[in-house]
Amino acid sequence: MNKFTCTIILLCSLVVSTFAQKKKSYTETIDQISFDMIYVKGGTFQMGDRKGDLVLDTGENPSLPLREVKIDGFFVGKFEVTQALWESVMGSNPSELKVGNHPVESVSWNDCEEFIKKLNTLTGKDYRLLTEAEWEYVARGGKKHEKDKSSIENISSRAWVLNNADNTHQEVGTKAPNVLGIYDLQGNVWEWVNDWYAVDSYKKTGEDNPQGVQNGKEKAYRGGSFLSDENFCRPAYRNYDLPDIKQKFLGLRIGRSL
Repeated sequence: MNKFTCTIILLCSLVVSTFAQKKKSYTETIDQISFDMIYVKGGTFQMGDRKGDLVLDTGENPSLPLREVKIDGFFVGKFEVTQALWESVMGSNPSELKVGNHPVESVSWNDCEEFIKKLNTLTGKDYRLLTEAEWEYVARGGKKHEKDKSSIENISSRAWVLNNADNTHQEVGTKAPNVLGIYDLQGNVWEWVNDWYAVDSYKKTGEDNPQGVQNGKEKAYRGGSFLSDENFCRPAYRNYDLPDIKQKFLGLRIGRSL
């Protein structure tokens, strides 16, 4: 084997090794506050459902049409962003009920963008909000969703919702995780996502890593909260508000592309 061949093999090994490292779940630490990022393998899934709690006066169901969506692999926060992490990045805690390891709340979509901008400056990485499609893919269990029905059955056994949360959010990670090892995707606090909201988003966007419509008045959020009935915690259920709105039941979870 000549020197040139050895060099090529070494370079290929380094590329493979680097790619493998990029796909490995990891822990990040900011000022002694750590958070975990879980690698989610890409795949396809059927996005939306026919239940249609938000059927509008027009008769439209914003969770239709059902469609097969392709998602590339990405990282997602194992937990909702906690008050402790938010304070370590931003220097203050905006939450109405201040308890360090509970999810941060009373943050607007605009606040979340500012948090992520500062987090990226501190870490040198490119964290972001999930897309609606990524969020739903994770909530359904990713590539394992066809074998796992827990995301739509007995939600209150795994989530802090109206009938068990005593009208307040709870410490993150105190209910069972989903099949991907990710906690509190349903219940506890709603989670802002990146997409602009539109009733007919699914008719206007593609099926390959959809990013939602390109403009609008409201931003989407997902997952339900401690004030939600189980029906509103279904993976397909869509909610929305103006990007400067702050609510005691509304927080975030971060993601990161490969």
